[in-house]
Amino acid sequence: MSIDMRSIFISNGVGIVILLILQYVSRTKVLSRSVEDKVYTFMVVGVMFGCFAEALSYALDGRLFLGSRLINYVANAYLYTVNLLLPFCVLVYVDLELYGDLKRIWQCYKPQIAVGVAMLIATIVNFFVPITFYISNENVYERRPFSYVYFVVIFYYCITALVLTRRYEKENGAKAFLNIGLFLLPIFVGTALQFMFYGLSLAWLASAIGLTGLFMMQQNEMAYVDSLADVYNRQYFNRVLNAWAIREGGVTGAMFDIDHFKSINDTFGHSEGDRALQTVTNILKSARCDDEWVFRYAGDEFVVLKRIEDPHGLDAYLDRVHKSLEGFNAAEHPYEISLSYGVSALDGENVDAFMGEMDRKMYEMKAQHHKMDERPS
Repeated sequence: MSIDMRSIFISNGVGIVILLILQYVSRTKVLSRSVEDKVYTFMVVGVMFGCFAEALSYALDGRLFLGSRLINYVANAYLYTVNLLLPFCVLVYVDLELYGDLKRIWQCYKPQIAVGVAMLIATIVNFFVPITFYISNENVYERRPFSYVYFVVIFYYCITALVLTRRYEKENGAKAFLNIGLFLLPIFVGTALQFMFYGLSLAWLASAIGLTGLFMMQQNEMAYVDSLADVYNRQYFNRVLNAWAIREGGVTGAMFDIDHFKSINDTFGHSEGDRALQTVTNILKSARCDDEWVFRYAGDEFVVLKRIEDPHGLDAYLDRVHKSLEGFNAAEHPYEISLSYGVSALDGENVDAFMGEMDRKMYEMKAQHHKMDERPS
């Protein structure tokens, strides 16, 4: 099979250009430099050198000069190594984005880490016993059967990342913009085609496209997910509600407000107020089912939406919220948390009336709570 060197140089050159632009944009846009940001940068740089190493390995194939065979070995060893590290780094990146706990990586992914270490050892062993690939005395690359194990491991990491995101979205409801499947698909398809058809150079360009998609998802998340509460923000709430309003089928919503939230801030400080907000967020998120969406509407106000025509469609959800609040207040905390809420059903496309009714009912309940609190004990 003849190899079209021009297409190989073009595809990898395009990949390098995409990644250089992405690296510049990500460095200017993402300023926190958190661990996940560093993992992302590592992936970008790793794939960039992968594009270069692949073009170099094809250029060296069959050409002899001093050190050419060693350079070819090193280039291909790098390609196999990064092929493994990239999907594992994706898994680490996703877990950090979802849970933000570096210790969790070592606790939850011991099998994945062990498999990765074993494969890296195999790459080193290949320099002495060519089980993965072989560079002949004529400096010609030859793939060995063990190389397909690398593809199986890549698939294993991809499936783990997909299961992780699906489980988190089912349990928590946020992070829906982190659609890891759209990121992994081009990488998986490009790598699969390259493994099946030697001479086809798609894997690294596909990886560059996947990383670009991941960056775009990150920007969407920053625009539509509240950073403190880790739920959808008001901007995304408006988009969802307006989209649902013009579709067939009803919408039921509940607007929540934290009672005496100003008192918590004034008495215990704004840091404790933030923790109270996060506590309420966790209660609202943990009570939800798959079809119930939680939004931070403004300040200490939240809205839960559900696509259902029954005005009592959120009754079961509200019961779960009450039980969670009772559990929190039964434990030892410096303050109790109570919520006022108003429930409304969307009638046609009259969004203003829908929002107004929720708001009115919520403040009616809040007034009742204040009266009860003012009664002498």
